[in-house]
Parts: sequence; structure tokens; C-alpha cells
Amino acid sequence: MRKSNPDDVRADFAAGLADVVAFYNAADAVVTGDKNKTLLVEHTFLAAAVLWESFVSDLLIAYVNRDASRFTVHLRAALETDLGPKQREIYTRYATLAIPQHIRKADVVSLIDANGNNITFSNFAALEDAAGRWLAPAHAGRITGRSNLEKATVNAAISIRNHIAHRSQRSLAAMNAALANGVFHNTGRGRGPNEVRHVGSFLKAVPVGMQDSRITLYLNAVGGIAAAL
Repeated sequence: MRKSNPDDVRADFAAGLADVVAFYNAADAVVTGDKNKTLLVEHTFLAAAVLWESFVSDLLIAYVNRDASRFTVHLRAALETDLGPKQREIYTRYATLAIPQHIRKADVVSLIDANGNNITFSNFAALEDAAGRWLAPAHAGRITGRSNLEKATVNAAISIRNHIAHRSQRSLAAMNAALANGVFHNTGRGRGPNEVRHVGSFLKAVPVGMQDSRITLYLNAVGGIAAAL
């Protein structure tokens, strides 16, 4: 049975992100008016964020499908945790759990989410936690081994996406907290002492000392992180 290939998942994301970047650059060259450019930059960022969410979900599934050794341990532990004392006694005496060495992709998806939804994570720490529980060490290490800057970039991108989508005071506060991370110093990805009030303006702006706008800096950074996962 052919297994999912994480390299194919990374390649698909890279191609999709390249399409988003190409569209943004072409549209930005002809769109006029501050309001229109704000709409363009925000929708472009949302498109990239949706690609990222699907990519992370597909990548984890591909890793489990490739090597289910750690996921098998997780499944056994999940079953045993839910057993009551009597059920545990019956299971210990009479039952045998036979998990195949290779778990089909469709089964991986249903075991993680029976409704078939994408696996989403509110921050990078949650992604690391899932990687540690589900993935073989070599695969998990590609996620947990990312630098503090890379992790903070993903967290900031998620918070920007959430604020564009929800426009709430809570999402605004979370975004500003993520952008205040000191690891962003001299990268152009964070904010200064003043809070960001208008996310579109923040993304359109070219940081001091930089040649590219923030949305370009973020799209390039996320592309690099995805290639390393």
C-alpha cells in the first residue's frame, strides 16, 4: 500500500503559496487607493493562512501514515485511559488490541477527528505537543526543533489571521501580544512600543531598514518554515 509522502505535502504548500504571492504582487501593482490595498493585503494574508492550516494538517497525517510507531503508542494509551477499573480488568485478562504497523491514511484521519476536519492548532506549542504524541521522533524533531524566531513567527501569523477574521478586542489584544515578542527585533515582523490598531496598515507597511512590506516578510518566512517542517 502506497504511503503518503511528506515531501509531496511540502511541495504542494510551496506551490500554493507561490501562487498567492504571485497574485498579490500582480494585484498590488495595479490596485489603487488605500482602502483597496488594505482589502487586498488582508485577503491575501487570510488565503496564505488557510493554506498553512491545511498544510499542517496534511503534513501530520502524512507523517503518521509514513511511520505509525509513535501513533500506535498514543492509541493504546488513549484506550487504556478511558477504561474503568472493571473494563480494564476484562481487557487485561481477555482482550488483545491489534493495531497494524501501517495505518491507512483514511484511518489516521478518522482516528484523529472522526468528523474529518482539518487538524488545527491555536499556537506552535500545541503543534509541538501533537507532534510529540503522534509522530516518530525523527519526524517530530523537524517540528520541535524549530528556532524561537520561527515559532514566534507562526504564533504571530496565527494571531494576525485570527484578528483579520474576527475583528474582536480579544483577537486584537492577542495579536499585539504576539507581535511584541522580543525575538522579532530587527526582523520587521514585530511591532514597536505602540500597539497595532489597523492590521492592514501594519501588513502593508515597509519596516525601517527593510526593502519589503511586512506581508512579504511574513509570506517568505512562513514558506521557509514550512520547508523545514
